[in-house]
Amino acid sequence: MYKTGLNIKTFEARVILGLRVGYSDETVSLDEVKKAIRKSASKVDGFTFSGTLTPSEIFVSGKSEYEEPTILIETSIYPRFPEERDVFKKKFTEFIGNLAVELKQKRVAIRFTDESLMVETEYGKNHDIK
Repeated sequence: MYKTGLNIKTFEARVILGLRVGYSDETVSLDEVKKAIRKSASKVDGFTFSGTLTPSEIFVSGKSEYEEPTILIETSIYPRFPEERDVFKKKFTEFIGNLAVELKQKRVAIRFTDESLMVETEYGKNHDIK
């Protein structure tokens, strides 16, 4: 016997988190990322992170060349934890901002189902977000 959850509209979030501290050669481990996730999630009132962490790599080729190990962080609003979309986006963005600061990242890209944005932290020297 089984039950099904609520049928809610899908809404997803995806983050590309570089594992280099700034643009240095120092990288953070998956265990350090998990520890930072726990700490960052606890700073957001009423927020619980539940999602996937997938090792990946940034690869840029063209006018410039760049490679960096990354973690893809993916989550969604799903039937077990239904939440208003705008509340979810606000809490998730705050969580990612905390995480970026915790891991000394200059900027982090967030892609929601309906929009994409860049979070820039105090560690960036050339702030280019308007």
